Amino acid sequence: MKLPKQDQFAFKYPSEDEPFVRRFGAALLLHWAELPEELRAKILAEAAVVWDREFHIPQISKKLELFLKRRPVPPREG
Repeated sequence: MKLPKQDQFAFKYPSEDEPFVRRFGAALLLHWAELPEELRAKILAEAAVVWDREFHIPQISKKLELFLKRRPVPPREG
């Protein structure tokens, strides 16, 4: 899976947009189990490299995976 270079397509936002970014993130997590596995893997990989105000979090990929495992996820329908 090839992802775009981070600096080329960085999603940056002003601090006043932070609540909107958090809300979209929370909404995505509510439907995480409904997403196809390939899309979940792509989003997880992108989350590890995307721009953030907390610019460096050690072992971010592992911490993101652990975060997802801690979240109660309803079973997929269908």
